[in-house]
Amino acid sequence: MVINKRVKIRIPDINDDLLNEFVQTATDRIKLRLGLADFPTELESIAVEVVCAMHNRKYHQGIKSENADTFSVSFVDDILSEYQSDFDRYLEIKEKQENANRGVLRFI
Repeated sequence: MVINKRVKIRIPDINDDLLNEFVQTATDRIKLRLGLADFPTELESIAVEVVCAMHNRKYHQGIKSENADTFSVSFVDDILSEYQSDFDRYLEIKEKQENANRGVLRFI
């Protein structure tokens, strides 16, 4: 996965299992937040930043609650809230693209 490779460039010594868990958690939470079924490539940079933030907060800033190497939903949501304006812009652009051909009559 592209996200894993990009995170490895930024954090070369991250454990692969932990990296996979962080990526899965970040992408799942982003999809839920935006109501998406699939993870779009346009949001990969945000996922990379979120995964790096998850790693940094775990090892450098500490976290309040953690269970079995997973983060609480509120912890990840706190990180994601930093990107809300980007998410809003993405949804706005996506809606404009979906509406571009709506109401257009084409003769064949």
